[in-house]
Amino acid sequence: MKSKVAIPLFGTRISPHFTYAEMALLVDIESDVVSQLREIALGPADELQRVQYLKGLEVDTLICGGISRIAECMFAEQAVHVISWVTGEARDALEQFLSKRLVPGACLCPKQNRCRSRKGKGRKTEICS
Repeated sequence: MKSKVAIPLFGTRISPHFTYAEMALLVDIESDVVSQLREIALGPADELQRVQYLKGLEVDTLICGGISRIAECMFAEQAVHVISWVTGEARDALEQFLSKRLVPGACLCPKQNRCRSRKGKGRKTEICS
């Protein structure tokens, strides 16, 4: 089975917010194995244009940090699965995703670079209509 994953970047880390990332890691996956991995420019910061751009690249999963409800709903309308509020290195998130262990809100930071606590600040996934 083929899939395509996008991870907005801030250096080598997952960008803190989808809207402000200039680059993304684009990953082609075939039978749970990475077949191609490359960095792409995300272009304009307009959320609708970004959603359409990634859908045009046939992205079916977005792994990101923060994301607006509007963008999340736009991705849902395009049948793109969003795993949000993930922090840490993009390649660590990809590894967790490939092993089917990545969950929304995952903190993949080493102990010496602990993530800020989000206790009580998480969002429940909502059905967008």
